[in-house]
Amino acid sequence: MASMLSSHPHASPSRVARRFRPAVLAACLLAAGCAASSAVRRAGDAERRQDYDVAVVEYTKAVRLRPNDTNARLALDRAKLRASQAHFIQGRRFVSLARLDQALAEYEVASELNPSNGEIDDELRSTRNKLRTRVAVAREGKTELESLVERTRDLPPPGLDLPAGVKMPASLIFRDANSREVFTAIARLANISLIFDTAFRDQALTVDLRNASLEDSLNTVAGATRSFFRVTAPRTVAVIPDTPAKRREYEEQVVRTFYLSNADLKETMDLVRLVLDARRISPTTATNAITIQDSPERIAAAARLLAAIDKARPEVIIDVELLEVNRTKLLEYGLQIASAGTNGINGSAAIAANSAGAVTLHTLRNLTQSDVLLTAVPSLYYRLLKTDANTRTLANPQLRTTDGLQATARFGEQVPVPVTTFAPFATGGAPQQPITSFNYQNIGVNITITPRTHFDDDVSLQVNVSVTNISGTGFGGLPTFGNREINTVIRLRDGETNMLAGLIRDDERNSLEGVPGLSDVPLVGRLFAHNQKTTDQTDIILTLTPHIIRVLDLNEVDLRPFRLGRDSIAPITELPLPIEMPRPIAPPTGPTGPTGPMGVTGVTGPTGSIRF
Repeated sequence: MASMLSSHPHASPSRVARRFRPAVLAACLLAAGCAASSAVRRAGDAERRQDYDVAVVEYTKAVRLRPNDTNARLALDRAKLRASQAHFIQGRRFVSLARLDQALAEYEVASELNPSNGEIDDELRSTRNKLRTRVAVAREGKTELESLVERTRDLPPPGLDLPAGVKMPASLIFRDANSREVFTAIARLANISLIFDTAFRDQALTVDLRNASLEDSLNTVAGATRSFFRVTAPRTVAVIPDTPAKRREYEEQVVRTFYLSNADLKETMDLVRLVLDARRISPTTATNAITIQDSPERIAAAARLLAAIDKARPEVIIDVELLEVNRTKLLEYGLQIASAGTNGINGSAAIAANSAGAVTLHTLRNLTQSDVLLTAVPSLYYRLLKTDANTRTLANPQLRTTDGLQATARFGEQVPVPVTTFAPFATGGAPQQPITSFNYQNIGVNITITPRTHFDDDVSLQVNVSVTNISGTGFGGLPTFGNREINTVIRLRDGETNMLAGLIRDDERNSLEGVPGLSDVPLVGRLFAHNQKTTDQTDIILTLTPHIIRVLDLNEVDLRPFRLGRDSIAPITELPLPIEMPRPIAPPTGPTGPTGPMGVTGVTGPTGSIRF
């Protein structure tokens, strides 16, 4: 017993540590279990107080401490559903109070807690659309320049308008009537003056002008008689035969300058040339404007076309979250034989010489210890080193860009790489003079994103992710680069998050330096050699979340088609959107009146029935 007691003070520390290791482990497990139980208890108290956010936090702690606890997981799911519903109700209250920013925050939390709820997703999207409209308008009202452009955008060129507010009869029918008399009757009903060209020829025609406006009536009769009309003065219309010579004679030219706010100048010019066949068009780069000379009808068509395309592009904010984790392990041990600054054995021996620096045979025959000099005696180093370095990089930028334009984010550094070229010393000589310059290589993570918005609030992202690192050293000590690159196109909803992961790189390098033969002995040989093991691990996780903050400002007029005549002075004609077939009109009934002038029967006034 005494011997046992006397040996106890000399027990090794490692043996004592092994004795207490199970006790320490048990204490840690007990502490974790107590912490999990406390978290569950606090979560239950918060749930009874209907403080579901605190309950979610505490249940999450309990699940992390005890991942296999089914009851804790079920309680966490229940608390998430209740917390999501509470935030959803609060979001609706904020919407009713027109506090959209706070409502959006509540809906986002509710959607994160319960992402499978479609009703929450609909309300979240609706609130974002309302906020987007508010953000898109930078200020209340419009600037004076914007108001001026809108007022003059649809103004017709001078001399193009017929009198406004003219009411034609609801039923106007001509049967076998003289064309000149038909034009004259329309002019009398519209209270306008009519001028016939000297080359105009009468002909009989039958035409139905029920529910036709003044312009439609003149166009219909002119088309039936192969003629056209021009407004030459206020309330004065000229009727001309439709021939190429008369077209050129009566063709008017109008010059108008269109100032573009958003559209590209070159693309707009190409569009006007191709669609409207406008040949006299000139750009002004300084003011981003185009000037067109053409007929009044073509100028009106150009104004309509440019108003539809000169729109601000949609804008997108992309939340980028980058997490890069680097870990480097180094294990170095063993005996290294080297002199200062060199590897391996590098030594020399010298024999003392006379004053003239010469060694004689007599000197070699009588060598002693004092005559031999050793330099650069190799040293022995025993290396024992272990390092473990962790690096964590977190970046969370917001990239705001326009639809179709590229946004770039770079995380890392630039490494100079020398590049040597040879130039001749003199003109025409051989390239012998070395000239060194430096190119800078981007090292790190490079992200390029090009968004494209859709009408259903989806966003397509063309993503290029490139990860570049220094992988080693090549010829002449120059660095070699490793590259990992991903090119993809993803389509996300507004506010949806996508994760790109799996960009893992794991490099392991082993090196052995030692005396040949001795270092090859199994087990013992590694102790007499220099062993080095380096492990580099890199993992990158990237999340992208697009938010549409400006949409394309379209209206019904922009979507409505219009008909353009084949000649240069044919007016543009509106087409309904959607196109609807006109309803048939029942023929008028009742007795006809007495015969009127020019064979007119049944004249009942401007809104009645007229038959010829």
